[in-house]
Amino acid sequence: MFALPHIEYSVTVPVPVEVAFRAFQNLERLLHRGIYDEAVWTEGAPWQVGSRLRYVIVKPVQTTVSAVVASISPPRAISMLNHAMGVTAEQNVSFSPDIRGGTNIRMTMDMVGKSSELSETTLREAITFVTHDALDTVIALCRRRSSAAS
Repeated sequence: MFALPHIEYSVTVPVPVEVAFRAFQNLERLLHRGIYDEAVWTEGAPWQVGSRLRYVIVKPVQTTVSAVVASISPPRAISMLNHAMGVTAEQNVSFSPDIRGGTNIRMTMDMVGKSSELSETTLREAITFVTHDALDTVIALCRRRSSAAS
């Protein structure tokens, strides 16, 4: 196997851990922005170990990602295995209280494999983009919820 880089990204959102965890689980946040065409559960109950999910990504590269929930510990952590373009990415997302209030969300992606479709640089850039987008959409959703509650 060809080892690709480790990608890490973290954000702080202005809501309690439980709310941030639920916001991350809301797949609708990914849609209707020209990045994802689809985010749908294909097998099992949503957010249960062994359940499968399909993401159809159109930007920054067109691909379909098959994902499986490897572990889940509400409201603290979710681990998934993602497969696309010959690469497997272990995705770990953790949620912890921030000392200043709100929640810290940290996502790591560890990839193995070699894409026959993309260069290592393009693949790294695409995975970095998707990782940032995944958490940036949680920020936007939490801010909307926080301001609606005020």
